[in-house]
Amino acid sequence: MKFIKGLFTIIGALVVIGAIVAALTVGSKIAKLDSQALPEYVKMFDTVLTTGDPAKGMVRKLKMNIPEGMTKQEAFENAIEAMDEVGEEYGLAMVDAKTMPRGGKLFKDGGLLTHIRSYCSPSIADKFLTHSGEFIGFMPCRIGIVEDAKGDFYLYTMGMELMINGGHELPPEMLKLANEVRQGMYKMMEAGAAAGEDL
Repeated sequence: MKFIKGLFTIIGALVVIGAIVAALTVGSKIAKLDSQALPEYVKMFDTVLTTGDPAKGMVRKLKMNIPEGMTKQEAFENAIEAMDEVGEEYGLAMVDAKTMPRGGKLFKDGGLLTHIRSYCSPSIADKFLTHSGEFIGFMPCRIGIVEDAKGDFYLYTMGMELMINGGHELPPEMLKLANEVRQGMYKMMEAGAAAGEDL
């Protein structure tokens, strides 16, 4: 009996020591992260737990305003114009645009709207790819306009917080550039969402 108690005591001690070592190891790694990393991961994970949808935890969404008397086509065209203008202000050039069919029909033929625009600053992209080739997965920056079953338009883009603050702190110049790109993309979305109003 003493042998079994002693064995359990040793096992318990090893488990406690293992937990302490793991906590110190993980803690030291967490301490190296950007100060905003954990709050952003918690925010994302809370959204995933609440909705069950990982995409909702990683994407920013705004509803487009379409005033009475304005057609959807007019609102869409206004949104595109507004986004491109703001993009130019931030040095984000439109590099690609795709309108996808929904239910076998394009928007112009009576289908639901699904339009994706891609924006990029080659000079900023080069700096980030030199820092880490994996950043290519975030390029180019995209804004999608999607019509839901009710006929409402929504603008979507990837939330950039984890890309910017989710790891070790970026070098100062890169952090400044990344924040400028984020500000530009979010302002483009806001301009597009408000573009139902006459420009």
